[in-house]
Amino acid sequence: MKYLMGLDGGNTSVKAVIFNEKGETIASARSKAFRFESRGKGFAEFGVDELGDLAYSCIREAIYKANIDTKDIIGIGVTSFGNGLVVLDKDGNSIAPGAFSQDYRATDIVEKFKADGILDRINEITKGSVFAGEPGPILRWFKEYEPHVYEKIGSILMFKDYIVYRLTGVISTDANNFGGSNMLHTETLEYSKELLELYGIPEMYDKLPKLALKPTEIVGIVTEEASMKTGLSAGTPVVAGMMDVFACLIGAGATGEGVLTAVGGSWSINLAHSNRLIPNASANMPYLRKGEYLHASWSGASGSNYEWFTKVLAGEAKLQAGEKGDFFKVLDELVASVDIKKVNVFFHPFAAQPSVHTEAKANIFNADLNTTFAEIAYAVAEGIAFIHKYHMDFLRSYVNAKKVRFTGGTARSRVIGQIFANVLELPVEVVDCEEVGALGCAITAGVATGVYKDFDDAFEKAVKVLPVINPNPETFKTYHRRYKEWTLLVEVMTAYWDKKKQIEAKAQEPTTV
Repeated sequence: MKYLMGLDGGNTSVKAVIFNEKGETIASARSKAFRFESRGKGFAEFGVDELGDLAYSCIREAIYKANIDTKDIIGIGVTSFGNGLVVLDKDGNSIAPGAFSQDYRATDIVEKFKADGILDRINEITKGSVFAGEPGPILRWFKEYEPHVYEKIGSILMFKDYIVYRLTGVISTDANNFGGSNMLHTETLEYSKELLELYGIPEMYDKLPKLALKPTEIVGIVTEEASMKTGLSAGTPVVAGMMDVFACLIGAGATGEGVLTAVGGSWSINLAHSNRLIPNASANMPYLRKGEYLHASWSGASGSNYEWFTKVLAGEAKLQAGEKGDFFKVLDELVASVDIKKVNVFFHPFAAQPSVHTEAKANIFNADLNTTFAEIAYAVAEGIAFIHKYHMDFLRSYVNAKKVRFTGGTARSRVIGQIFANVLELPVEVVDCEEVGALGCAITAGVATGVYKDFDDAFEKAVKVLPVINPNPETFKTYHRRYKEWTLLVEVMTAYWDKKKQIEAKAQEPTTV
């Protein structure tokens, strides 16, 4: 039996999963959370060295659970969220906390790009929409606010690239992840001196990592040192990998024509693919084949809201779960019990950034003394579906949509899947795998090492899809009305968020005597 390992670096933990050739999970391990306490508004950071050590321990644990000969692990694929940043010195040592993609310390930097009239040119080169949590703005922030760090930078990496570095000793990245993080000239798939000049960080051009154009490129092998610390066999190939959104698409086998991908994880990720570039997309990333692009429309607003809700407001469900058992089953039952024609409450799923506005926060609207916990739970689930629709409608204005492959933590709920199908008015398919991103990068390693002839062969052998969730036309009229009201509330709140931003800016102005 041949095995493949997928490593997935998320916003809350690192996961190591060992799969067989059929895509079946043999063993998995998940690290503890490693997020630092915020040191100010906009900061979302993690310990870089701790990340590498946690990746090592996850690999060790997964191997121990699998009880296999590690020489039978044919290849390793690595994925992680895009954007954010890891910086190392010239000797490969970390010199600052890593930044998650929700880090928006550089919001004023992006506003400055806009005020200086260069943001449009940046977006033209990258064919995306730059936001504060990306490497370019964060590096500019270091240059302006922590020059003692900036001057020591020897290498720029993404989250997953650092894990690859710890395994192989190679400083590298891939075109999909770096391109999707607005650090490449998207049409040429090359580094751009003009882009770094526009970001105001031309010194970083020589600090850019080796670039793999394809996710299947083998960038290195497991070193003796990494072998001793993980239990992996030295010499095991490690492929370049890709951003987690692309890994989820591959793990879902969603490469067919007219198939959109919705990833309901920490972020609201919505994906399509074609042979054209879509203006104003969050990103146009390199895809599987040359001349084709993966189009993304995203915001940091999806499953993270459900997680926040269950921790802070789900006391009723927890009480019932104490009597009945499974907490999420109880939550599903409560959500499914709501009559959508009668519910009045709405939820804006903006507990995390970035979202529709830099000052946006989560809100519950129209709650009164008659509002039930079940209705609030339903509104949270519906609000998550609505933010996906918000992005999906943008993609559907450019590409044909026949169905949606739904992945991520929220996809495990068939009740939420039905809400998605009804809201999007499309059939929804869910992959029978709990770690779809890890499966996607493991499949990539399998294609690179010859376990599969190509991706189509891999999808046929390793991707299993659960029964389709068809939309219910009887709900369409109600959801049209509710989505219209939900978007109206976004418009109303935008005026407040704009004013709040002005008030805060004025409060920071120096007082004159």
